[in-house]
Amino acid sequence: MRRAVTDGSPPQKSNARGPYRSSAETRQRLIDAALSLFGGNGFEATSTRDIAARTGVALPAIAYHFGGKEGLYRACAEHVVERYRERMRAGVGTGNLQMPDTPDAARALLRQVTEMLGAMLLDSEQSDAWLTFMIREMNNAGPAHDLLYRDLWEPGLALVATLVAAARGRAAAQGEDKLEALMLLSSFSAFSTSRRVALDFGGWQSIDQPLVSAMLARLEERINAL
Repeated sequence: MRRAVTDGSPPQKSNARGPYRSSAETRQRLIDAALSLFGGNGFEATSTRDIAARTGVALPAIAYHFGGKEGLYRACAEHVVERYRERMRAGVGTGNLQMPDTPDAARALLRQVTEMLGAMLLDSEQSDAWLTFMIREMNNAGPAHDLLYRDLWEPGLALVATLVAAARGRAAAQGEDKLEALMLLSSFSAFSTSRRVALDFGGWQSIDQPLVSAMLARLEERINAL
């Protein structure tokens, strides 16, 4: 048998990953498409074939990058959480966040949080796909509900409740502070989870800067009254 001629160097290992190289761009395209389809159709009604067709990516790439449909769904949730954390860090500086030691400082930080959430309402890059995805998880407790609650909803509500308590001169949040936190944050739900109803009722064409500014002014009045 003829033996292959070599130059004495060790043989090159083949790429164990096959044709699906670790591509951040491909991974992100799949997440973006999945957010839209999962949000619009739900987990059960969305197939990996639908997602692959939307992106033009070969179907096996989903298993390669995420392990399957549920892994992709959780990746969508993780992506949402990370984007919210990025906005929080940019808007509030949570990386070095220290609890305020005076009621006035607590109110100031509460205003920063609401301003950041208001800015996110104007963020057209994330709005529809993210909102419909999260609305489904809030209402139906899908495969990523626990992840979103643990890493996004509960920490956010706890932060606002703690700031409300501090604005009232308390060291720890009580039941009425938690209720106030829910009421404050539900103001944003009116323009996110119930966006169409809010716009129709107010006669507004879209969520624009004047509308968000007016909304923040009303919230500031509530915060100042704490």
